[in-house]
Amino acid sequence: MAGGGIERSIRAHLAFPVGVALFAALAVVLLGRSFSAAQTTPSSSASASAPASPSTAVAVTPEQQAGRRLYLRDCAWCHGREGEGGAFGPTLVGVGAASANFMLTTGRMPISAPTRQPERRPTPYTTAEIRAMTAYVGTFGPGPTIPSVHPEDGVLGEGADLYEENCASCHSSTGIGGAMTSGLEAPSVLDATPVQIVEAMRLGGAGYRSGNMPRFGTDAIDDHQADSIARYVGYLQHPRDRGGAPLSRIGPVVEGFVAWAVVLLALIALIRWIGTRNPLSELEKEEEEEEEEEEEE
Repeated sequence: MAGGGIERSIRAHLAFPVGVALFAALAVVLLGRSFSAAQTTPSSSASASAPASPSTAVAVTPEQQAGRRLYLRDCAWCHGREGEGGAFGPTLVGVGAASANFMLTTGRMPISAPTRQPERRPTPYTTAEIRAMTAYVGTFGPGPTIPSVHPEDGVLGEGADLYEENCASCHSSTGIGGAMTSGLEAPSVLDATPVQIVEAMRLGGAGYRSGNMPRFGTDAIDDHQADSIARYVGYLQHPRDRGGAPLSRIGPVVEGFVAWAVVLLALIALIRWIGTRNPLSELEKEEEEEEEEEEEE
């Protein structure tokens, strides 16, 4: 009896430390497994908790990557790295590929200093570079796309009527442009390509954000009418001058002035020539010749 009591007492004293040791060992095993699982899948948990950035969410093609390099070099100074705009240039978010293509192909961008109305000049970029930059600017947000223009499908007479109704008041009937109010100037259309003509109509002049002319959407001028206008502008660029010298196609008022100036100069020359002829002096000369003949006889 005494030996059994001692054995039970020893077991009771050993039960607690043995249980603590087993619990600690089990806890260490469980913690080790959870730590190992966390180490093997960090990216999945991070991607589930953190939102994706815009730069990684948009698939960028090689052409757009080339355009981005050119944009960061020449355009980001004024328009921002992501086209958000700044103190020296408007935002390009939502301007679309058409606006970028128009400004780059006409040489209105880039410019060395901000100006109210950039002038047309030769572009410093190649066709491939313009295509790349246009593709990259198009990723800033949805906007007008480059129009598909087919002047050969247009009607010349219809284009002439539409041009006189909607364009001639600013760009003149001959397309050479003209001065406007507030120091603005309507540029000449004689150097524009068919695509640039329709881009200007859809964008509202020089750029979606900076244009000064009205925007003609498809509800005002549909695509077929735009083709007709582009065909007529092409005719203005290479007209058939059946009436003679074109006089740079400045317009009927100037042509009439030149005609009157030529006629007046001719009349003045004729009057002066008549004035130099003295009928009396000729009679006197004839009388002297007769007298000399009589003396010789």
